[in-house]
Amino acid sequence: MPRTLSPARFRPSLTEIVCLLAGGGLVLTYAWLMDDAYVYFRYVDNLVVRGAGLVWNPGEYVEGFSSPLWAILLVLLRGLHLDFWVIVRVAGVLSFAAFWWLAVLANRGLTSDRAQGGTRYNLPLVYLSVCYGVLCYFTSGLESPLVLVMAGVYACAVLYPGSTVLQILLGISPLVRPELTVPFALMLILIRLRTKRIPVPAVVSGLVSVGGYLAFRIWYYADLFPNTFHLKDELWITQGMRYLWDTLAPYWTLPFLIGLAALYFALRRRLSPGTLHRSERLLMVLLALTVAGYVVKVGGAPIHFKDLAFPFALIVLSGGGLLETAGARWTRGVRARAIVGSLILGLAVASAHSRQLKHHPILHRGAFGHQTVQLISDAALHRAPSMGLIPGRGAGIQALSYDTAKRRYEKQGEGGPTQVESWCRTAYVRPSVRIVHSRGLTEPFLARTPVHSDRPAHKFGLELLAEDVARVRRTQGFRAGAFESALEEGRGKEWMRRNLESIRGIEARVYNGHDFLRNLALALTPPEVIRVEESEIGRSSR
Repeated sequence: MPRTLSPARFRPSLTEIVCLLAGGGLVLTYAWLMDDAYVYFRYVDNLVVRGAGLVWNPGEYVEGFSSPLWAILLVLLRGLHLDFWVIVRVAGVLSFAAFWWLAVLANRGLTSDRAQGGTRYNLPLVYLSVCYGVLCYFTSGLESPLVLVMAGVYACAVLYPGSTVLQILLGISPLVRPELTVPFALMLILIRLRTKRIPVPAVVSGLVSVGGYLAFRIWYYADLFPNTFHLKDELWITQGMRYLWDTLAPYWTLPFLIGLAALYFALRRRLSPGTLHRSERLLMVLLALTVAGYVVKVGGAPIHFKDLAFPFALIVLSGGGLLETAGARWTRGVRARAIVGSLILGLAVASAHSRQLKHHPILHRGAFGHQTVQLISDAALHRAPSMGLIPGRGAGIQALSYDTAKRRYEKQGEGGPTQVESWCRTAYVRPSVRIVHSRGLTEPFLARTPVHSDRPAHKFGLELLAEDVARVRRTQGFRAGAFESALEEGRGKEWMRRNLESIRGIEARVYNGHDFLRNLALALTPPEVIRVEESEIGRSSR
């Protein structure tokens, strides 16, 4: 039978309280900003500070971010004139606290009834509260803290499928990351089977949030998918498997999971599968694998751990309650040794770091010896002071404040030049400049040009095409028909002529008039594709 929530299940143990304090402190210690976060910042400031809309370049309607919910939260908080750097760190700490609470609840739900009220080891929480990979992504300026919270929500929803609050949170999960749509759909089926009721709160929440935003996306952007979907939609399983191993290798993850599995099978000799919550654990793993499979399919990400945060945390949480269940049969001396063992586990995981670093970021701040491994970098690279992504001291600390952004817009004015740029921070601090993103992140024509990635989500072959697009923009402006006019004047490129019909279709979306029915027809049209030759992207000799 499905469990119901009870206030008694929320009482944290001393171990869990220590995990909250340690994890919260490490979240602040590891706080950083990924360059892609400045995509959100430019979009949000264009809306909140400039009044130009939720756009990258004014008048060009392209959804260049991956998480609508994170964008909405940033808009609301920026509307209070808060500093982005403050928002990121506060959101990180609060999200960790929510994740911690959910991890406590999940551990209670996975503990056998006989062991309830006993010693609380909570091995998954001990592991996750000190793991460098996990804690890095409670900040970054991206949607990562919401992703990790959702891992806890899904774990608890499997255990407490009748909870209205959890069902509502499930409903909004696809707005956190598009790939959470599949586990959400599976959860609707599982809740129906387990509770024998239609999950009305989840369905209504999904229709209002996801359905409402989809209607907005069609009206505003004339598309069913964000620009990043078109950019990253490829098949690169070999790199995806490397990314999977890069995530699992550093943090004693496989030994930890194997140890929990061995404990489960040892307990199974004495206890029934129902007592050990076998089906709930398997469901958590299944939900995690749906997301992990998509990440592997597209080749992972250029940054260590980031895109596997959800399945990683959910699979670890599925191991909750096993040590508590075993401990109910142990003597006091054995329980004491188990506590010491948990402490040793915590220290071992806390001392681990990614393969990209020679030294732990805490012990060697700023001198961690970063190197790229199998096309994957670490968050520490973006955290380094030399990158300029994190506000420094003195005047630099105000770089992401509302007042600074407002003065920047007033000083630079409107109608700036058009430039090609790959660094999102550079684009953010130059709001008057119209930016053609050289790797297609916010550029609709490049995103729909299928060029194989040199690194995950990094298509260097688009850079020459970006220069071609920028030349058209400089002479013809950002408008429908610009490419056609350039071709008529002899300024266009041959690839533009061959793909003129696709370019017209993309222009119809990007420069739409916000007519919902017209945009709905455009959104339901198959996505346009721009085909180019190897020589046109500078790879004929490679």
